[in-house]
Amino acid sequence: MTEIEQIPLDFGGFGVNAYVIHAPDGDIIVDAGAEPEKILAAAKQPVAAILITHNHADHISALDEVRRETGAPVYAHPTDADGAGIEDYEPLSDGQELTIAGEDILVLHTPGHSPGSVTFVVGEDQVVGDLVLPGSVGRTDISGAAWEEIEVSLRKVMPLWKPGTRLLAGHGPVLSAMEEMKNNPYLPPVSD
Repeated sequence: MTEIEQIPLDFGGFGVNAYVIHAPDGDIIVDAGAEPEKILAAAKQPVAAILITHNHADHISALDEVRRETGAPVYAHPTDADGAGIEDYEPLSDGQELTIAGEDILVLHTPGHSPGSVTFVVGEDQVVGDLVLPGSVGRTDISGAAWEEIEVSLRKVMPLWKPGTRLLAGHGPVLSAMEEMKNNPYLPPVSD
């Protein structure tokens, strides 16, 4: 079974998470934001791809070094890739289904924190970037962000949440989707 490993990183004194999806036929790195040597050390198999949830510096600052060391292709939403000057990448789109290293990954375009933010659905789990944070959601008071868009994005991912769904956020611990649904005041109400 595929394991998703959280890699807590230090981005200039600010905590940020990378993830390594240990897929059947290789590893997939998500969000190379800092400490490239720590991210690379977590890979147990050849790295098949590097995925980007969004283009903020704390999520892509180690990208060039991780890409150089692994030779893996980078996948990003064009809006955020172009906005950050990321070159030579595989474009992601809403509803796209990827199969990488034997793992099926559903891509959902989830703007609101950044225009090209995406969520990666792996099995029942979701790698959400900064869409959902512990007891909160991603900032909407920064350039390219919008509360109205974050709410629409939340309504897109929440129907997929099951009792065992984990939310692998860009900051803080791995979250239980059900706990967030009960306790996170920023999530929109779910209609039965």
